[in-house]
Amino acid sequence: MPDSGAMPADVLSELHGLLARFSAIGATAEGGVTRLAASAEDGEARDLLCRWLREHGFTVMIDEVGNVFGCLDLDDTAASGAVYCGSHLDSQPNGGRFDGTYGVLAACCAALAIKRDIENGKLAPQVRYLVVVAWTNEEGARFQPSLIGSSVFSGALRAEDALSARDGDGVTLAAALEAIGYLGRERPPAEPNFYVELHVEQGAVLEQTDHQVGIVTHCWGARKFRTRFIGKPDHTGPTPMEKRCDALRAASLLISGVSERALASEGRLHGSVGRVVVEPNSPNVVPQSATLWVELRSGDEAELDGAETAFRQSLERICAATGCRVEIESGSVRAAQSFDADGAALARRAIESLDLRTMTMATIAGHDALALQERFPAILLFVPSVDGTSHAPQELTKDEDLETGLTALTAVLSRLLSETRGNGSPESGGSA
Repeated sequence: MPDSGAMPADVLSELHGLLARFSAIGATAEGGVTRLAASAEDGEARDLLCRWLREHGFTVMIDEVGNVFGCLDLDDTAASGAVYCGSHLDSQPNGGRFDGTYGVLAACCAALAIKRDIENGKLAPQVRYLVVVAWTNEEGARFQPSLIGSSVFSGALRAEDALSARDGDGVTLAAALEAIGYLGRERPPAEPNFYVELHVEQGAVLEQTDHQVGIVTHCWGARKFRTRFIGKPDHTGPTPMEKRCDALRAASLLISGVSERALASEGRLHGSVGRVVVEPNSPNVVPQSATLWVELRSGDEAELDGAETAFRQSLERICAATGCRVEIESGSVRAAQSFDADGAALARRAIESLDLRTMTMATIAGHDALALQERFPAILLFVPSVDGTSHAPQELTKDEDLETGLTALTAVLSRLLSETRGNGSPESGGSA
């Protein structure tokens, strides 16, 4: 099995060319992209991906929530089964060019290299299908929750619940997907023996420690709450201060409290309010309501329990201080989670055979691999992010790191395709 060969120059060129083409879809003046899930821009990116897949011999399938699958039949005499590889194409508003998209395009290019190795007799696949996938609405920027497409695929979320999710304008995911032509009914011919995802780190650990590839072994848990303070509209001029029920003031107290608890945790807890919607949002009206998207993240479930208790207690104090009412309109919980141990070990063997500097690490951010790991063994790989910046136009991963990631991904996929057996476990057997 070819672990040691350099990536062909034309495959590397294909990766950079694809990244440039996709970066132009939804490009912003600041150098980022805005490509929200099931938007016109997302539709254009999906169209480009599907054209590329068909041109390179893949069979394209779209499922009931718009997940795009490019299926490559490696050998019709091989045992049944599939290895999946991909990420997502949707972005945050004015987000980065590499987040998600790099993982999809690297999967495409790795498949090209693997297909060539099979044709040249360098790789004998024991698994029939290699499936490149682009999951729907990973980011959760337009529709909540995040990880919608991968969660439906893994069975953690019902398709009807996903399709009924509404954006800020009241448009359902079903209607948005239908508008761009990606409300499908197909599924690949085999479920994954393994899922592999390559992603930019979105942190600075690899850069700071001078490692080229990170193998993710576990993920922090997260608890998210959409919280609405309800006050009373009044004139901002004559209304006495002591008589105001200011929903935005209540929101500001909560925002400060969430940040202060996280800052006091010495890195064990991350907390933020990433979105606030104020009504009626007029400079001359005391805010009647304020809706906040609150999230708490930690690798320690006890830390999360304490943070959630403190969050709920703070709501009572804030309401007593401001005269507002509060409603928790929705919430979601993602427990701290470990990735498949055998898969991580296989990935490390494959990558270290290339003499690349690897390390095991945690992810704080959520990824589609987490949703897949609920049902199928999954491997998540990171490459460095410059300064750890992500979800911003300044997001950057150097060309050499993009290429190293593709080389590492191809080696991992090659091993999985040649060593994976029918029960979905690599050579050592069993999954975590």
